[in-house]
Amino acid sequence: MGILQDLRYALRMLARNPGFSAVVVITLALGIGANSAIFSLVNAVLLRPLPFPHSEQLVRVYSEFPAFPHGGLHRFWISGPEYLELRQDAHSWQSLDAWTTQGANLSGDSQPLRVQAALVTGGLLPGLGVTPARGRWLTADDDRPGAPRALVLSWELWRRAYGGDTGIIGGDTEFNGSRATIVGVMPPQFQFPLGQAEPVEVWTPLQLNPASPGGRASHYLYLVGRLRAGMSPARAQSEFQSLEAAYGREGHSAHQHNFSPDFHPISSYPLQSEVTGPVRPALLLLLGAVGLVLLIACVNVASLLLARAEARQREIAIRGALGAGTARLLRQFVTEGIVLAGAGAALGLVLADLVLRLIQTSPAASLPLLSRIGLDGRVLLFTAGLSLATGVVFGLTPLAHVAGHRLYRLLKSSGGAGTTRGAQRFRQVLVIGEIGLALVLLVGAGLMLRALWNLQRVQLGFQPDGLMTMQVALPGSDSAAQKDTFIQRLQSQLPTLTGVRAAAIAYGLPPNRPPDDNDTGIEGFVQRTGGPIQNVEYYQAVSPGYFATMGIPVLAGRAFDQRDGTGSTPVAIVNQRMAETFWPGQNPIGHRVQPGQSGPWATVIGEVGDVKNKGVDQPAGTEMYLPFGQPAASGTGAVSIITQGAAGASGDAAVNAVRAMVRRLDPSLPLAHVASMPQILATEQARPRLLTWLLLAFAGVALLLAAVGVYGVMNYSVARRTREFGLRAAIGAGRGDLLALVLRQGMTLTLAGVAAGGLIAFAATRLMNSLLYGVGAADPVTFAATAALLLLVALGACWVPAYRATRVDPMTALRED
Repeated sequence: MGILQDLRYALRMLARNPGFSAVVVITLALGIGANSAIFSLVNAVLLRPLPFPHSEQLVRVYSEFPAFPHGGLHRFWISGPEYLELRQDAHSWQSLDAWTTQGANLSGDSQPLRVQAALVTGGLLPGLGVTPARGRWLTADDDRPGAPRALVLSWELWRRAYGGDTGIIGGDTEFNGSRATIVGVMPPQFQFPLGQAEPVEVWTPLQLNPASPGGRASHYLYLVGRLRAGMSPARAQSEFQSLEAAYGREGHSAHQHNFSPDFHPISSYPLQSEVTGPVRPALLLLLGAVGLVLLIACVNVASLLLARAEARQREIAIRGALGAGTARLLRQFVTEGIVLAGAGAALGLVLADLVLRLIQTSPAASLPLLSRIGLDGRVLLFTAGLSLATGVVFGLTPLAHVAGHRLYRLLKSSGGAGTTRGAQRFRQVLVIGEIGLALVLLVGAGLMLRALWNLQRVQLGFQPDGLMTMQVALPGSDSAAQKDTFIQRLQSQLPTLTGVRAAAIAYGLPPNRPPDDNDTGIEGFVQRTGGPIQNVEYYQAVSPGYFATMGIPVLAGRAFDQRDGTGSTPVAIVNQRMAETFWPGQNPIGHRVQPGQSGPWATVIGEVGDVKNKGVDQPAGTEMYLPFGQPAASGTGAVSIITQGAAGASGDAAVNAVRAMVRRLDPSLPLAHVASMPQILATEQARPRLLTWLLLAFAGVALLLAAVGVYGVMNYSVARRTREFGLRAAIGAGRGDLLALVLRQGMTLTLAGVAAGGLIAFAATRLMNSLLYGVGAADPVTFAATAALLLLVALGACWVPAYRATRVDPMTALRED
């Protein structure tokens, strides 16, 4: 009964002060809402286990080449023979499976589709432990070489391509031009592998033949294993190290690619850390940022409650004189604090939901596990705990303020609104603190904004404006000769495209391609200790006109033309990085290279500028270009078509022209991954852009709250010093003098906060180094600009109270008691 009475009294008190209540609730809603939204991200990505039973037993396995230049190759693929070797000799695993991904053509219910497929060993899906929603898993029998092709579809593809028809389970379809049977459908939102920008929608057997698994140097497989019960990842890695030592004693070389501790070790990491590791620093940074926002909000509310407590001193004293003990008063004010915090939390959850909806509209590349982000039970519990804690703290503020005052002194005060120098100083300290915290956030957001700006201004090595890209793939069952024939027909049709100024085809597209890291013969090259080895990071097959279409400059020699094709003398073009790596100080034209260290040698006929191929934020790798139709570029499974639109022509016109051309050549082939190059670049930068805009939003909230805090303290100070200002005016102080007096006081607090915040930011931004591009964590321009912004906003917040001080009527002020 007492609690209900306290609650009713609290509601009446807050209703009597709607302006005060609204400001407190909105302030808390901003802080709690931001924290709830970001905690939801952290919970979904970092705290919750992966969506597989006993996911802590799942481990990724890689090979490495630490002796390679530029820091070596880490988290590298594994070849077929290596996988079979590990599966036979490693005993820490309940299952050890492999997969690779590729684009594939699938005959849907009404039209062919281009989908992302994973070729998996038979135990991979059962090893993950997620039961299919329809049908069955792939099994070891499906994975036997020569077995009928079986497919498992994602739930989303099944609904999109077949309308959710259960009759398709066990039925046949076409997969890359061959007959295949759909044997199962995975549950909604099932993904594997996790965290890919383009999620896999079809799983089909790898059918790796133990009798002919390919060469040891052909690294293309990803590995995942489930540990045996009681086995830790550390013990499994120790077993790998023992195997490396044993394999190493059998002899190894760079060409044999045998496992060994020094040249070619094995590494393994928990799957959870591999999925979430790339985004962990960014999410922790956001969590720290919203923590600062909440602190600033709390400081503002504490300042408001202190002012309100002064106004309620007489009420508190009267209730104490009538017999209300400390515990009774404590319960009443804590109830008021919890009501305020609860209202702020309710509104904050609405704001958090809006923020999360906006985040979920960002490209899938920005965050892994994006689909399970939401306000679940753990987030609601976090929000409830946060609001309860803040409510209790705020509830204690009025009592803490008057605890040291005697009741008779409070009862003697005529208005009950007396203040103390200690209380005023405490409010000033709070303002200094929130200005300092706001500066930390502003500096962090400023650094991220400068890094994003630098990313968008990176010299890519090509001209993205006006480029449209799309992909077409041939059925996997076609022979290399048939694929080459189709590419030749495709090249011959490019000049006929309407609305297109230039067009070309290529094996892959910048700015972020999977590396090839192919061993390559370099005629006359002598390897030196610590120097480059005969390995090229990127191979690129292109048609004549590719460099002109992309706007890549030819630095020496010539580009490919109609002389370079089927039956012609093998030729190659190298980028500037490759020329400087293998022929420093020399003209690369006329040198010879041997792609794959096998087959015919090719003569270098040209050198072109470097193109970003590892990512916009990474230096270009060595790259060798080969013309379609020559043996080293034969058998390409999918090609990208790039068009440069004619003046005044739209991108859609180019796409329609290419679609019509492909339909004429083969109506069964879908056109996929249609996007302009600026769209591709925007997707590449999705994660830093999302982080930057979130930080800017939180910094904006912090700046607003800091301005409100400065305004509140200065406004309160002016109201309390009305008599003083009147006296100063009466003895001759001008309006300019009064204005300067108030502004000086406000800016002194602001400068103290900026100084404190600058020191904190200088230390804290060191944690952001891995997220910044082209700007240092202690960048003086960013520090100076954000400090100037904060000072300007604070000056504006001080101006209104200062102006009020100049309008004080001396006679009215002197009559005040």
